[in-house]
Amino acid sequence: MTTTNCDPRAFEIARCLHRTEQPERTILFGSRARGDYEDGHSDIDIMLVQEHPPSEEQESRTRNQAETSAQELYRQAVPVQIIWKTSDEFNKMRRSINHLVARALRDGVMMSRDTGDYSSGYNHDSENDYEYERTVTNERYRHAEKHLNAFNALIDTGQDDDMIGQHAQGAMEHALKALISATQNAYNRTHEINELTADALRADPNFQFGQGIGGAIYNQYAGAQDYHPTSNPISDIADYRNIVNVEVQAILVRVREIRGIQPE
Repeated sequence: MTTTNCDPRAFEIARCLHRTEQPERTILFGSRARGDYEDGHSDIDIMLVQEHPPSEEQESRTRNQAETSAQELYRQAVPVQIIWKTSDEFNKMRRSINHLVARALRDGVMMSRDTGDYSSGYNHDSENDYEYERTVTNERYRHAEKHLNAFNALIDTGQDDDMIGQHAQGAMEHALKALISATQNAYNRTHEINELTADALRADPNFQFGQGIGGAIYNQYAGAQDYHPTSNPISDIADYRNIVNVEVQAILVRVREIRGIQPE
């Protein structure tokens, strides 16, 4: 079972660009990746990440290939928006919560050089689909680790509750999505921790997860622009640091058990 509801035709276009241009990363993002696209209205958004900016010849070649593929697959002209980022730009911008790069990583479908080629298109039963799913799992796993590291660093430096809570929420969300993906199940495109926890337990019934901090506490921090202090900040919970670390690490350990991911 695939780990995304993305438009398979848009995925095929991104896959072909990834194979011919061989960038470090190719990300299909936006509505075509999330699955809430509208045929005839939604663009196809693809981000290509490579060491150096593209030449005019590469930009033209890639655009023409994407437009030709779209015409063949959709039987009509569908706008394809190709966004190029250098490796340095990508690594810098991915840390900014609301930047396009960060949003593409949160909601997009990514291919990277170490995933191998996709020889038979969007085939849910092929070995290549497993490679695709493993890439999604690994990316969510890495996001969870980075959020957890930032969570601890912010506590050590005495930062505000809102920043601490955002990273606690991010660590838990990505850890749960990594677990669901590791079991080859689809996770919902949501920030709701209770919903993701229920999905994770259905996907992996043998996993014992004790939730010491309620999902509503985490959810109030989902999206920095929407954060408003409440009467229940996470930093007011006794031993909250230890609880978050133990719970997120328990999920990541389970992910490693399922997929054999080695901690960095």
